Amino acid sequence: MSHMKAPETVVELAPELLELILSYLRPQELVRFGATCRRAHDFINSTNQLLWKETFLQVFDDPKHVWGALVPTARAHNQPREALWDWHRELVRRAEAYNLVVEADRDTLAPEIDNVAATLLDIQYTASCASTDETDSPVSLNIIYLNRLVQRAPDFDSIVHDFSRHPSSLSVPRDLKMDLDRPVTRSMLTRVAPECASRLHIIYGPTEREEDSTAAKAAARAIVYDWNVTSEDAEYGPFQKDGSGAVNWQSVEAISSLMHRIFDTALKAYHLHPTGFDVHVPRKQPIDAAVPLDWAGVTGTWAGTYAFLDYRALVHYNFAHNLEHPLDLGNYEEACGDLMRLDLELDESGKLENDERLQSDLPHCEDLPKLYFEGTSTRQATERPSIGVRGVACLVPGGREVRWRIIIR
Repeated sequence: MSHMKAPETVVELAPELLELILSYLRPQELVRFGATCRRAHDFINSTNQLLWKETFLQVFDDPKHVWGALVPTARAHNQPREALWDWHRELVRRAEAYNLVVEADRDTLAPEIDNVAATLLDIQYTASCASTDETDSPVSLNIIYLNRLVQRAPDFDSIVHDFSRHPSSLSVPRDLKMDLDRPVTRSMLTRVAPECASRLHIIYGPTEREEDSTAAKAAARAIVYDWNVTSEDAEYGPFQKDGSGAVNWQSVEAISSLMHRIFDTALKAYHLHPTGFDVHVPRKQPIDAAVPLDWAGVTGTWAGTYAFLDYRALVHYNFAHNLEHPLDLGNYEEACGDLMRLDLELDESGKLENDERLQSDLPHCEDLPKLYFEGTSTRQATERPSIGVRGVACLVPGGREVRWRIIIR
């Protein structure tokens, strides 16, 4: 009768058993195990993708759940990345970004700021769509990770404001007198800014620094009300001026910065604060079973408000460049509206498809159909009668964002 020798150490276990045991370890614990001996180090090598996948999923959502929900155009664009996805490399990349933000050493973080911003956006974008429970608390591992990072960072606002890879190329918007150390976002300090800088600010929301900053308001207005930015070539919206229909993220950031201030005033009585990583999870809102074709979630009740610059001031800002007293964008306040209630539903009759005001020359992604809708707008603070609303929603080229056009009159 033969006898098999029992393994004296855990590393002598059969590979499949050892891998199963190690799959329960978190990344830091797995690294410590690899430091115990050469055999352990070799076993947790980065080429062991099965092991590192299990370790990755201890901390983060599986990105393949999100990738599988993308429309065909976006999926095709994402396929090269899926094919080259490396569980170990992505885990290290996210851990390094986390450590850089928590340590917040300016000399170390500054040259890596764009990589850090892109990594944080990637974590947010691949967050699980099933991101809330019955108490409306985040249960997505990605969102929990980002929220913990914000809490631990000594000054997360600095990621939005302080770092620029190109300090010598700062181009302050015209007529904007300010100290560059004031809380203006790094993307607004130059018209040639990385897209990730603007997108991170949009998703993170307004910072404490910018809330009471005249310079921040002026920088945002300098973009929003500049007809060189929101011209006919951009269909008077936050789009690139090349006819591609692509998003101008710096313009969206400026609009977001201004409208958050205005919305906060309108929402104070309702104690609502629609900001933060968890409220920007893609596909978070489920499709209404009663309206299965409504892929954009148009149908239902919306809250909204509006703001505009007096037309005389708008013309003054855009054409009176050489006047002795240029428009003070920091202190000149736009007119703001009350909180509005919009009740919208899809147009099933097809009549709005022929409305010229809802048509656009900008291309769109045809993976999902255009959604034409109509409804009413009611001002919450008054008894004025409702007014009509009509609009259209479609996918931006690339299939990742939604373009809206709404007419209220």
